[in-house]
Amino acid sequence: MISEWVLPAVVCAPVTWVCLIFRFREDGRLLGTVRSAGLTVAVVLWTSGMAAVASGLLLPHASSVPPVAVGAAAGWGVAPRGRAEQSGDKSAVMAVLTLGNSLLLHQLALRLRTDRAEWCERMAGGFRDCWDLDAFADGVRHHLLQRVDAPGRPVRLRTQLKKEINERHNEVQMAAQRWITVETKVEKACQHHARPATREEVRRVRRAFGEAEQYLVCLLELAHAHGKRSDADRLLELKRRHLSCVAMEQMAGGSSVKA
Repeated sequence: MISEWVLPAVVCAPVTWVCLIFRFREDGRLLGTVRSAGLTVAVVLWTSGMAAVASGLLLPHASSVPPVAVGAAAGWGVAPRGRAEQSGDKSAVMAVLTLGNSLLLHQLALRLRTDRAEWCERMAGGFRDCWDLDAFADGVRHHLLQRVDAPGRPVRLRTQLKKEINERHNEVQMAAQRWITVETKVEKACQHHARPATREEVRRVRRAFGEAEQYLVCLLELAHAHGKRSDADRLLELKRRHLSCVAMEQMAGGSSVKA
């Protein structure tokens, strides 16, 4: 009973976990949120259960198959496959061995993408000045470039990451510059004619602001994809530092006006 049912499940669980980490290594953090952690645990439990059932039903008819091999094969079934393997018979056997995993893996992938989008949007939100958004983007770029030269990472991958980081940072800079240009033109027009901003002018300013914020989200996606969980706290502290600078400048400006 233990060797045929329990042992395959025990072996399958860590193999499945390692394969999930490898499969979603650039998609997000498996234990980042409660929902993603729940789906991850569901995949591990389901795959281990299928390994136990397959072993219990298979071994009486194929005594030459070791229970450990069944558990390892079931766990390996969640690993990413190439196109050639996906169309072969081996993929079909793994699909039967891990019934239900396709749905759970699909839901897990969607949840990780949603978690990343929500994290990036929260991290990019809150800026009301283009200079502070641009300064925060500079800090994110510096943070990412310091972590590109990780031990064991190929030189080609390092060069590619540095290029992508700089390109996305440049997009944020250009969008922030467009934002301040549009905002300055609107403010000058309103001051010159002594009138409030029109709906069209407000729309243009908001559109420029939204573009700058969206490009910042794209830059933060690299931090989420290639960073560690501890990096989120560093970036949050960096954001708070810039937001606190805004408050300090406003307080200083208010006191100087009163003086």
